[in-house]
Amino acid sequence: MTGVVADRGVRWRAVRAPIVIGLVVVLAGLLLALLAGPTKPGWLDPGSADPNGSRAVAELLRGQGVAVDVAGTAAEVAAAGSDTTVLVPLGGWLTQTQLAALRDTRADLVVVAPGRELLAALAPTAAITAVNEPVDVREPACDLAEARAAGPVELGGELYRAAGAVGCYPSEGGAALLRVTGNRTVTLVGAPGILQNGALAREGNASLALALLGANPRLMWFLPRPEGPAAGEERSLGELVDPGWVWAALQLGVAAVLAVVWRGRRLGPVVTEPLPVVVRSAEAVEGRARLYRRADAREHAALVLREACRARLEPVLGLPQGADPAATAEAVAARTGRPAGAVAALLYGAAPADDAGLVALADELDRVEREVRLS
Repeated sequence: MTGVVADRGVRWRAVRAPIVIGLVVVLAGLLLALLAGPTKPGWLDPGSADPNGSRAVAELLRGQGVAVDVAGTAAEVAAAGSDTTVLVPLGGWLTQTQLAALRDTRADLVVVAPGRELLAALAPTAAITAVNEPVDVREPACDLAEARAAGPVELGGELYRAAGAVGCYPSEGGAALLRVTGNRTVTLVGAPGILQNGALAREGNASLALALLGANPRLMWFLPRPEGPAAGEERSLGELVDPGWVWAALQLGVAAVLAVVWRGRRLGPVVTEPLPVVVRSAEAVEGRARLYRRADAREHAALVLREACRARLEPVLGLPQGADPAATAEAVAARTGRPAGAVAALLYGAAPADDAGLVALADELDRVEREVRLS
């Protein structure tokens, strides 16, 4: 019982490190998944009554006669016309196909905290001047009609600046709301609070949200769903993998090789160790015989028997080790009076066809060896 417990301890120590590493990788993946997207349920969802959702502003817009539709694909965005406002509340979740559709659409855009990549695609003349700016009550301080009508609102988050654009709710770093006008209008909102149920009733948040989103008869609330690239724009797995991961894999491979070398040097050279018990030669022979029988290895067993017999006969006959088969057969025939052909067939012939033939071969080899020794 002690030996079994010890074996279990050895096995546990062997698998303990891989299990711990696997758990760490899984937990890290879950943590990154949580940090990569909205951390609370219903985030800016027009159907959610959660404090972080946006059901209130969606219902108020419908009450004003604005058609509020939820879209999730690039095709729906591409079909939007100039009478539509597209709200992009989750810019970090866009695929390249969806990003291209937003860049090419004729609809007006309202984008919440777009980040640098999305900003470069939708409003390349604008720049982010600050991030994580504290959200507090700010005055409009601009000529934008929607902002003047709303008055003070709660804004912050990202701040923007662009030549020729209208910036509202400014601070030293830039404006928390920026409108870039061209063939369409692109309105950048630095923080999502003015759209959320929990903050809609404070200050002028509701007024600003309704004015920005209700400027056109139709509002498309874009909550992107995962979708593949357009035909002809597919990328290989190597193109999708960030170069940093390739270098990380290479470094891990080098570390693994170094660990193998270190462990090999630590273990040192192979050494012999005496067995803890003495095994009788007869038991070893019987054990090998059982293995041969289980594998039906009659050919190999016959070869072993013949080699052992010849090895014992060669010193008696005065022949060198591994002597020529013809010379060995002639010497045995001269000592026993047997025909040389029969002796050659016995010492070098084909393997027996069955177990009875193998037993007969062993008996005949013993008989020939006795005859040589007695002659």
